[in-house]
Amino acid sequence: MKHTKFLILIALMSVPLVAWFKDATVVMLTLSAAAVLLGQSIKRRELIPVILRTNSGLVFCAILIWTLTSFMWAPHFSAMAWIKGAIVIGLALVVCVGIDQTPRDKLERLAIPIIYAAFGLLAVLLIERITGGFLVGLVRDGQTTDRLLNVMNGGLVLLSGLSFPVAALLYLKTQSWRFPSFFLAICLVLTAAFRMDAVPVALAAGLLSSLLVLRWRAPAFFVITSVIGLGALCWPVVAYLASEADFHIWFTENVHPNWGYRIAIWGRVSELISENVLIGYGFDASRFIGETAGLIPDAAGRTSFMHPHNGFLQIWLELGLVGVALFSATAILSVRQTVRRAPNRQALAVAAGTITASSVTWLLSFGIWQAWWLAALGLNVCAATLLFRLMVDVERTHG
Repeated sequence: MKHTKFLILIALMSVPLVAWFKDATVVMLTLSAAAVLLGQSIKRRELIPVILRTNSGLVFCAILIWTLTSFMWAPHFSAMAWIKGAIVIGLALVVCVGIDQTPRDKLERLAIPIIYAAFGLLAVLLIERITGGFLVGLVRDGQTTDRLLNVMNGGLVLLSGLSFPVAALLYLKTQSWRFPSFFLAICLVLTAAFRMDAVPVALAAGLLSSLLVLRWRAPAFFVITSVIGLGALCWPVVAYLASEADFHIWFTENVHPNWGYRIAIWGRVSELISENVLIGYGFDASRFIGETAGLIPDAAGRTSFMHPHNGFLQIWLELGLVGVALFSATAILSVRQTVRRAPNRQALAVAAGTITASSVTWLLSFGIWQAWWLAALGLNVCAATLLFRLMVDVERTHG
């Protein structure tokens, strides 16, 4: 259908815009979901039943119910943040189910436009880095170069998550690993040139994970995801010990003040978690607690936070052990489903790289309820789902 193709085209054209506007990720996901719902090949009446028939879908519904329940003891009513998050996650689920229901020949036509869209984002980030944020500076007059480049963080995050599926699409089109390897190397070098150092760390970790899975397949995938999961679960204890040992002062003086501030926040959040372990402080409580709690000042003298700069810590803080258990169950079920559905080792390696890169960024920089960040994670899942469909016969034909 013409309008469906138009929506897909507009969605892909909005990819480079993420370098300037983080909310463009939500626009991309919305247009993609609209294209799915309007496509003739999609069984629209089966979307919700399909989601509810999966174990992951049922656990996710339990998470939604628990987050709603937590409003009862939350320090403020944040319904809009909940609605935005639920809508974004719902859109991602619609796109994933739609990809599963779309004939493969139609999906193959998306490969080249997606590659071009990723190249467009890469080009915008490169130009802005070389020029010190010249283009975004046209509408943000008077800001420093560092502040202008910080605007690019959304584009860097999206690029880091999508780089692995895009590299695999390049492999499908060229049947050579030279071009995908060069693309990933360019992404790593470019992201390292920005101030957001969590992204190149995430990309490097994703590359390592991909290589390990290419060599040892499913066992390596289970080990990698287990390490990530255990690291996330143990983060409160590690953060508390690091803060008690004054690591935040050392990082402030020897690495960067942002890292010292972050460790101080993690330590304080860990203390708050220990005071209310079971049910947490309620949905989106971080915003209120971070503004009012008496944080021990870090070496830079800053004491407030809007979120813990760690998605899993935010789950611990706001939803307690119950929320952590539900999110952990969702992660375990998703890992099992990923391994079961992976058509070959290349697809599983892409999944490992995407999961690792997204998780590292999530554990070092972001909270969990920002709509643009949820949309970026949703787009990562959609891209990996698309790749799984396209790589069904790759190992049998070329492996």
